[in-house]
Amino acid sequence: MKYEMLCSDVDGTLLNSEGKISEGNCAAVQEALKKGKKIVLCSGRTWRSLKFYEETLGTHIAGQFGIGFNGGVVYEILPNGEVKLLHSHMMPHAISHEIFTVLPPIVAQYNEMTIVAYNNKGHLIVEKSLDGSGLFDEMRKLGAHTVPSYIAETGDMYKVLVHGKNEELQQLAAFCKERFAGKCQTMFSARTLLELTPMGVDKGQGVKFLAAHMGIPIEAVIAVGDEANDSAMLKAAGLGIAVANAVPCAVEAADIQIKQSNNDSAVGAVIREYLL
Repeated sequence: MKYEMLCSDVDGTLLNSEGKISEGNCAAVQEALKKGKKIVLCSGRTWRSLKFYEETLGTHIAGQFGIGFNGGVVYEILPNGEVKLLHSHMMPHAISHEIFTVLPPIVAQYNEMTIVAYNNKGHLIVEKSLDGSGLFDEMRKLGAHTVPSYIAETGDMYKVLVHGKNEELQQLAAFCKERFAGKCQTMFSARTLLELTPMGVDKGQGVKFLAAHMGIPIEAVIAVGDEANDSAMLKAAGLGIAVANAVPCAVEAADIQIKQSNNDSAVGAVIREYLL
């Protein structure tokens, strides 16, 4: 099979443990671009945050694409550097309002648990009464928008996130899956990060949409990931690859697992082995 596009997760896959992109990954991406291949970042992050990493890789150029919010957004990069949303799927206000009504009293029972959210502009928002500073890389690169209260927000939301200790988040996840069944999805994007996302949104759907939009057979797409929220795209792609540090459910969803971890330029290794 001749592969034409690679969709890579960011945190824990493209980025090393220091949150940086290795020279090996950058060099391999540049080689792929010169050969006309498509390199797409597929992340739970907003497109506003992904721009920093696309610029680092050299993929934030006209004719390239990206997938954000776990497949909730698919976008094209325009000649002026702005993005054009090709697909956008948000959580209806009525559901996010319910979440903001139910969760805060529960989260308040834990010392190190915090709620943040992404509004309909793709901005990270933090309630004024909370200290959300420093929790996420996006905050350091973009700055969080402080709002008086979550309950007062009137628009739809891309997603709601809860940051905390894994053992406590596991308990909260079980509660959320039952309490919000049929209203939103509950998934982990990291051990310390629980996400509540719109129904029907996952990275697999985002990859399928983009492949169809570009006229690329899904069989010609490679997906690389490490976390639970990568499982859908690892299953959807023609070749799903789990990196060495992947969690068990991602390994199970993938076709193969490679020996390189995110600290060994895993994405670069995949590009050289399967895309070039």
